[in-house]
Amino acid sequence: MSAPQNAILPAGFVNPPPASFTAGNGTAAKILVDLLPAAAATGNNPAYYGGCSVIDLLAVSSDTAAKDVLLFIGSLATTQGTTATGAMATTAGTVTRASGSFIADGYQVGDQIMIFAPFGAAANSGVDGIQATVTGVAALTLTVNGSPFGVLALAAGSRVFRTMPRLRQTVAIAAGSNGTTSSQGLLGVSTDGSKISTEIKLGPNNVLIGGMQSAVSALPCVVSINPVIALY
Repeated sequence: MSAPQNAILPAGFVNPPPASFTAGNGTAAKILVDLLPAAAATGNNPAYYGGCSVIDLLAVSSDTAAKDVLLFIGSLATTQGTTATGAMATTAGTVTRASGSFIADGYQVGDQIMIFAPFGAAANSGVDGIQATVTGVAALTLTVNGSPFGVLALAAGSRVFRTMPRLRQTVAIAAGSNGTTSSQGLLGVSTDGSKISTEIKLGPNNVLIGGMQSAVSALPCVVSINPVIALY
């Protein structure tokens, strides 16, 4: 019996922790699925090529108003490190580094970016999850449109992602929480014009980012986004 050659099948399935949004979050985005690099086999764990397929993605809301969820795909462009960048910081309208080059990292005017602290570290307050558009690129400075950022020395290991908007989808009042309105699936929806919209493929250098178009209503209102991923 013949068998497919070089087939890559899921090596595991994971439910990452849900990302929950409240009024205090404002419109700052959060990483829904973080970087999944290649990994060698250890113990009972198989080897992983890196990346994943997002095979389910649900939004559940207790908000008393309909809210729109935004999805973005992020590609890692710069990671703060002592040898690669030196200290990194933000002003209201710039991202700066002590060494290395944003030009060499491939930034161009018109890129959209978001910054995030590394997984497990405290967020860069007033900086993380804020989308900005690059208007100028120099070796040590990215200039962005307007004044979106707080003034901050970024946490060690902070990451700058180029981002691409994927879709905007309305989540109905109390979707998935009132016993009558269904939770809102974010895959295969009419607002996603991708040829393949029933899953989202992420490489080892990609993240899936979610955010709110407008802030969630005051507590106890919460909107949560819940991914399920297949690892490769």
